[in-house]
Amino acid sequence: MKTNFNLFRVLTAAIVVLIAGAAFAASEQLWTCGMHPQVIKTEPGSCPICGMALTPIRDNAAGTAAGVIHVDTATVQRMNLKTGIVTRGPVEREIRAVGAVDYDERGLRDVTTKYEGWIERLHVDATWTTVKAGDPLFEIYSPDLYNAQLNYLVALGTGGGKDGPLGRAALARLRLFDIPDAFIEEIARTGEPRRTFTYLAPADGVVIEKMAIAGQMMRAGERIYRIADLSTVWVHAQVYESDLAFIREGMPATVRTTFGPATEIQAQISLLLPRVEETTRSATARLVLPNPDGALRPGMFVDVRIPARLADSAVLVPDIAVLRSGERNTVFIANPDGTFGAREVKLGARSKEGSYEVLDGLDVGDRIVTSGQFMLDSESQLREAIQKMVRVATAGAPAGDAGATPVHEVSGEALGTLTALSLRLADAAAVLAADDLAGYRRQLPALREVLKAHLDADPRSRDGTFAALKDGPTDPADLESAQNAFAPFSTAVADLARANHIHHREGLHLFECPMAPEVGTGRWLQRDAEIRNPFFGSGMLTCGEELDVVPAGGSTPAPVGHRH
Repeated sequence: MKTNFNLFRVLTAAIVVLIAGAAFAASEQLWTCGMHPQVIKTEPGSCPICGMALTPIRDNAAGTAAGVIHVDTATVQRMNLKTGIVTRGPVEREIRAVGAVDYDERGLRDVTTKYEGWIERLHVDATWTTVKAGDPLFEIYSPDLYNAQLNYLVALGTGGGKDGPLGRAALARLRLFDIPDAFIEEIARTGEPRRTFTYLAPADGVVIEKMAIAGQMMRAGERIYRIADLSTVWVHAQVYESDLAFIREGMPATVRTTFGPATEIQAQISLLLPRVEETTRSATARLVLPNPDGALRPGMFVDVRIPARLADSAVLVPDIAVLRSGERNTVFIANPDGTFGAREVKLGARSKEGSYEVLDGLDVGDRIVTSGQFMLDSESQLREAIQKMVRVATAGAPAGDAGATPVHEVSGEALGTLTALSLRLADAAAVLAADDLAGYRRQLPALREVLKAHLDADPRSRDGTFAALKDGPTDPADLESAQNAFAPFSTAVADLARANHIHHREGLHLFECPMAPEVGTGRWLQRDAEIRNPFFGSGMLTCGEELDVVPAGGSTPAPVGHRH
C-alpha cells in the first residue's frame, strides 16, 4: 500500500476509533489525553499512562472552528510548547562551492623559434623547473640563423656599415628572428658569427611542459617549453544550478584553503561561464587570486563561500516551526484565546540564519509554535479521524457497509447492464482522480441512465445493494462534494461487480481505500492497473491497494461478499 507518513498516522488513529466500537455511536462527548492521544474514553477521568486529566474532544458540530485545537495550560507546559513572533528581515545565505586551482591562462607562455635548428644543449632539462626572465633555456644551432649573422657582418664591411641599406636589411632579418640586441652587438664587435645561439627565458615562471631533448631537430614554430606564471592563479568554483539565480559577476567571495593552517583569501567573481555541465548540473565561476608565495598550486581543491542577499525585506519564519508533508508546508498558529490552528504556508528561499522566506500564509506579528508542534500535528490528525468516524457511526451504516443487504449474483440481461454500469463507473472514477469536475458532471447523465437500466433488469439491486442510491450520485457543487458522494455509490457498484466477476471478465482492476469519505472503506474500478484514487484525487492519488489480483496462470477468485 502506497501512503505517506501523515496518512499512516491518520490510519492509526482510525484503527483506535474502530477498537472503541459502539461507544462512539452512543456517546456525544469523547475524552483524550493531551500527552497520549491514543487514549480515548467516553467519560472524563485520568490518563492511565501518565495520570493527566483527560480533555474533551470537541466536534466541529459543537461550534468549534475546523482545524482549531484546544489545549489547557497544564498540557501546554507538559508538551513543552514554545512560541515565537513572525518577523521581517533580509534573506541572506552563504553559497558554498568546491573550487579547483588552475593556471591563469594570461600567464602562460610558449617557447618557440622562428627558424629551424638542432638543440645542442639543454640548460633546463626537466619540467617544474622554476626560471627567471633572462635565464638560459637551451643552445641551438640553426643554419638560417648562422647565415643571417654572416650577411650582417658582410653588410657592415662592404655596404656602408650598419646604417647603409644592406646593413639595415641584415639587421632587420636578425631582429625578425627575435635575436636580442646584446647578441647582435657582440658579433659586430668580434666580427665573428656564433655557431650556436643561447635562447633566454622570456618571463618568470615554472616550466610545465618540455617537448625537446638534446640533439633533437626543432622546426620553426614548434613548442619547446611551456612556462606558467604562478604569481596569480584562477580558481574555478562549481556552483549548483539551483544557486545560479543568486550569483552574478563582481560579487565578493572568500576562498579557504583545505590544507595546512586555515587561510582565507578575499576575491571576487570575475566571470560566470554561460554553460551548465550536463553531468554535474553546475556552472563554473572564475575567481582570480594573487599567489605571491606560490602556496596555491594548480590542481588543489579549495572551499569557496559566496555571501548573497536574496531579498532586502521579507517575512521570515524559523525552519524549526515548519512541518513538511510532501509538497505541503504547515505552521501552527497560537491564537490569542489559547487555541492553536494549523495554517498552510508557501515558502521561498532559505536564509543562512535557519529561517525561510514566507511568500504566503503568514504576516509579521503572527505568533507561531516553534517547539512541540509535532504533538499538535498528531493530535490534529487524530481528532480529524475521530470526528469522521463519529459522524459515520452516529449517522448509521452507509449503503454497502455493515448492515446492508449482501451483494448477489445476477444473470441474463442484468449481467449485461451490470457490465455497462461497471465500465461507466471506471470512466467516472478516472475523471475524478484527475480532479476533473467538469468531466465528471458530463458523465453523470449517462451513469444514471445505465444505473436505471440495471435496476429495471435486476429488481433485487433496487431493494438491496442500491436501496439508498437508486438515483445515482447527486449533482455536485464542487470537487470535494463530488468525491464524497461518489464513494458510497462506487463501493456499491464495485462490490456487485466483484461478486459477479465483472472486473475479471472485462479486464478491469478493483481497488480499495481504507480512508474513503462517507463509507470509511471504499472501492472503485479502473480500466488500467496504475492506482489513481477518485475519492481524494491529487490529494492522496496513490492511497489504496488492488484487490483480487489474478496471478499469471492462476484462476479467477471465487465470488465474495462485502469486505471491510
